[in-house]
Amino acid sequence: MLRQSLRDLDTAYRNFFDGLKGKRPRMGPPRYKSRKDDRQSIRFTANASWRITTGGKPRLPKVGDVRVKWSRTLPSTPSTVTVIKDAAGRYFASFAVSTGPEEVLPATTPEIGIDLGLGHFAVLSDGTGIDSPRLLRRAENA
Repeated sequence: MLRQSLRDLDTAYRNFFDGLKGKRPRMGPPRYKSRKDDRQSIRFTANASWRITTGGKPRLPKVGDVRVKWSRTLPSTPSTVTVIKDAAGRYFASFAVSTGPEEVLPATTPEIGIDLGLGHFAVLSDGTGIDSPRLLRRAENA
C-alpha cells in the first residue's frame, strides 16, 4: 500500500545518504520505476493486518478474500505477502516465512575443480594457474 511504498522510499534514501556519510557501503540514489514495465506489485507486512482465513484464503486489507491456487503448504506463519500482477494480467502471491535452521551438511574431503581457459591452460579451485603448453610455438622455434 502507500504506507509501505513510503517506508521503502525512506529506507532507500537513508541507505543512500548513509553511504555518502561512510556509515555503510556506497549506494546509488533511488531510481524511479520504468514507465515501460507493466508489472505492478503491492506488499503487505504484518502491520497491515492481513491474515490467512480458516478456509485457506488470504484476506488482504482493502481487497478482501482472494482465491488462491496453492503450489505448496506454508511451513510456518508468513510475515509478509507480496502480490504481483505481470504484463499478461496474471496475479501471483509470494509469502515470506521464517523457517528453522537448515541441517548441517557433513564435512567432506577437499576436492579440486578445474577451469579451462584461454589465458591459462587450467586454473585449479585453490587459484593455482597452469600455463598453456604452447606446443605450436615450441615447434616453430625448433
